[in-house]
Amino acid sequence: MNDNQIFLSESEIKPQNNKLENIVDLADRLDFLDIQVLRKFYLTGKGYPYDSQPYCFPVLFLEMKVSRQLKIGAEAFRKRLDVLVDLGFLEKIKHSNPVNYGPIKGKEEVVRAVIKKFFIINGLTQFL
Repeated sequence: MNDNQIFLSESEIKPQNNKLENIVDLADRLDFLDIQVLRKFYLTGKGYPYDSQPYCFPVLFLEMKVSRQLKIGAEAFRKRLDVLVDLGFLEKIKHSNPVNYGPIKGKEEVVRAVIKKFFIINGLTQFL
C-alpha cells in the first residue's frame, strides 16, 4: 500500500477502539474538493435511512459544477471519485451506464467524522 492510499477495514468503523488518530490522519490526506464530494454523499440533512445519497456521475458533475463552481474537467473529477473509491469512502456501482457512485453502508459515521474533523482542523467550522 502506498502513502496516498488508505483503506477502511471493518474494524475501523466500529467505535469500540479509539480511532481518533485514524480520523485525523484521513482528514489530513483529503483536500477541500474531496470533502465537498463526500458531503454530497453522506451529509444530506435527512434522517435515517435517507441520510446518504447515491449519485449518477453526469448529475453529480453538473451539480458540483453549478452549485460548488467546480473548476476541473469531467475526466479529472471522475479520477477524484475513483480515488475516493480506492480509499474506501465510496463505492462504484458495477454494470451501470452512466457510472453511479454511492456511499458505503456501515461507514457513514466514520466518513462524517472525517468530514467534521477536516473542517475543524482547517478552521472552517462556520461552513459545517
